[in-house]
This record gives sequence, C-alpha cells and structure tokens, in this order.
Amino acid sequence: MNDRNYHHGNLREALTEAAHDILATGGVEALSLRKVALKAGVSPTALYSHFKDKRALLALLATRGFEQLSAYMETETDKADSTSDTNAFSLLSLARGYVKFAVENAELFRLMFGQDVGNLRDFPELAEAGSKCYAMMADCVATQVSINNPATSPTVAATAAWSLVHGLATLINDGRVSASTCGVASNDEMIRQVCRTLFVHAGDQA
Repeated sequence: MNDRNYHHGNLREALTEAAHDILATGGVEALSLRKVALKAGVSPTALYSHFKDKRALLALLATRGFEQLSAYMETETDKADSTSDTNAFSLLSLARGYVKFAVENAELFRLMFGQDVGNLRDFPELAEAGSKCYAMMADCVATQVSINNPATSPTVAATAAWSLVHGLATLINDGRVSASTCGVASNDEMIRQVCRTLFVHAGDQA
C-alpha cells in the first residue's frame, strides 16, 4: 500500500477521523488498527508512529468525545433565556445537551463510558476531560442544593442527577424508551418531564 502524502501533523488527524468513522458505523467491535490504517490510506506501520496501541487510539476518541459532550452542554446552557436562567433551568439545559450528544453519537457515547479503554489513570487527558464534564453538572447541582436543601449531600445529589440523565440517554439509545412510549411529542419534552422528578421547578422554567 502506498501511503498518501500528508502534511506534517495531518496523519494523526486523518487516522483519528478514520477511527471515528469506523466507530460511528460499526461500534468498538468493528474498529481495529488495520482497518483504521486502511481507511486512512496508509500502511499499518505508519499508524504506530502516532498510537502505541488500540487503547491509545480509543483513549483519544473518548477524550474528544468528552470535550464534545461538554461543548453540547455549554451550547444548551448558552441558549437558555437569561431572564429565566435559574439554577434549575441550567440543570435542565445541561441535561438536554447531555442527552442530545448521546443520541447523536451513540457509539462514541458507549465507548466513553465503557471498559474498552481500561484504566483511566493511563490517560490523564481523558481523565481530565471526563472530570470537567462531570463537574459542570456537579457544580450546578451543588449550588441548587445549597439554596433549596442544604441538608442534602451535594455529592449524592450530583450522583443522582448524573444517574438520571445518563440513564435516560442510555435507555433512549438502547431503544427501551422513546417520546412515543412516554406519551409526549418529542425527546426534548420527555427530557423536560423526566428531569422534573429531580430538578425542582426545572420544568416550570422551560
């Protein structure tokens, strides 16, 4: 195989894009270093100049996934009406961004929270990206708890919020629930009503 001509630094991106495309269409099971090299149009040996092994490649994909997830949540928060931007409303906006990302990037979402990458301590950038994403929701929950129920542990409340949003996203992706099964018109309405069970007044602010 003749390697394509890549400008300096472009090969890593080309390999990452190829891996992302394979992941999106076939899941982690379909992704191999050989397939990535083939799709990028380079020899397998060229790939090892940029990635030690498959775990390193998966870790990069997961890292970028968490960065994108944070961006989705930030975008939904920015879209919120500033005149109604209570902390509960911010939580609902974060939930919308979280679920939207999960649905639009189902296989990447599974990789990010799966076991394929292994020990996150081996990949500090991945651990940092994941922590930043979680902190967005945790900080928002902590502020609301301090206002509405100071006796509640902020850590427990953040775990409850994350569990609800992550569980809903997973159930949607697995085909277990949908807007129609919940008797509502859209995923957005389903998210709003589900979140009302935890995020006090969130639904009333949407």
